[in-house]
This record gives sequence, structure tokens and C-alpha cells, in this order.
Amino acid sequence: MGRGSESFQKRQREKNKKERAAAKQARRQGKAEDPFEQEEPLPSGRSEADLYEDFRLLSEKYQSGGMDEETYELRRAEIFEQLGLEVH
Repeated sequence: MGRGSESFQKRQREKNKKERAAAKQARRQGKAEDPFEQEEPLPSGRSEADLYEDFRLLSEKYQSGGMDEETYELRRAEIFEQLGLEVH
């Protein structure tokens, strides 16, 4: 395997580490009451189409008032990170 594979694996480890930290912080703050947040973090290797579908569903839920802005922004950032997009 080339250096690209090692770099990808490192990014995956860092991403997983960040997801675990975010989940731990949410549990500490008692914000895991929402069923959407109780789902396991998105597994690595999801297709881009699946991630965009997750984002669409997340946006619909937020727009309908089904979640607060802080939760929306957190989950949005997670999805964008998995897609390799910058969050502004």
C-alpha cells in the first residue's frame, strides 16, 4: 500500500476519535434524549450517497422543529467531516 492508504487510515482514526469525544460530551451534558442522537456514529466506509441522504433527513428534521440548532450543527459537522467537506 502507498502513503495515501496510511494517510487515509490516520484520518479515519482521527475522525473516529472525534466522534467518540463528541458522543461522550453529549452524554455528559445529558443531551442524548433525542433518538437521532442515540444512534451509533456513522460507520466508516459509508457511501457518499448514504451520507448525503443522512444530511437530507437531518435537515428535514431540523426544519420541522424536531431538533435544536446545537444538535443540528453537531450532526451536520459530523456528516460533512465524513464527506471531507469544510464546515463554516
